[in-house]
Amino acid sequence: MEIIDNSSNSGVVSCNIIQILQDYVLNENNIQRSIENMIETNSCKRKIQKYEKNESKNKHDFFIPIQKDKLFWCFFVIKNGDVKYELLGKTNSVIEKNMKIEYVEKIRKEKQQLKSYKFSSLTNIENKLANEFKIDVNTFFTLCVIENINILYINKRTYFELLMNDNDEIYVIKNFDNEKFGYKVLSKNDTELKNYKDTLFKIDNIDKPVKSMSSYKVQELLEFCSKLAIETTNIENGKKKTKNELYEAILQYF
Repeated sequence: MEIIDNSSNSGVVSCNIIQILQDYVLNENNIQRSIENMIETNSCKRKIQKYEKNESKNKHDFFIPIQKDKLFWCFFVIKNGDVKYELLGKTNSVIEKNMKIEYVEKIRKEKQQLKSYKFSSLTNIENKLANEFKIDVNTFFTLCVIENINILYINKRTYFELLMNDNDEIYVIKNFDNEKFGYKVLSKNDTELKNYKDTLFKIDNIDKPVKSMSSYKVQELLEFCSKLAIETTNIENGKKKTKNELYEAILQYF
């Protein structure tokens, strides 16, 4: 009978196992390698975050937050700055909800001041902050009143202006589509800001953008139609639209 001595093979296997386990031993070399890996991983994360930030800043340099409630987070960045926004990261719903509840308390304290602006009932604004997933434009303006922020809000071919102080900065908020809101900051003398005011239709009331027909002259309605890209000629007969037709066309736009 042939006897096979496996003792030498056992020794080799044992050595291999020990060698493999060396990567998991808590020694100076492994600790150093672990730290280097952490640094490399964090560097990759920063590159990804930078990419996401660049992706969110588009539409002609408007900053568009990555969170779902983009209008609220536009307000947050305007009020607190880019650094605090970046430190929060993507945040979670609990943090966002806590911040909104804090503003419910501030609104209650400032209700006398807010009544003069009449953006919406305080009950509706509180409900948007406390119970809804997204705030609306009227709630956004209310928050800007509380924090004394100058705003020029653009929606399609219209703009609404909220001037709360004499500062040179104006924060332009734009509604692109499907409630995708973005913002940029301009100075009051900026040519871009002037261009918005010259080419867009100004509204004084978000909920009622058009006054009664008797409030306008025909020339004013023609200018409004030009800014809203509304045809001023009747397609059926080729004649200029009457005052009533111009007014009706503007109403239909909104």
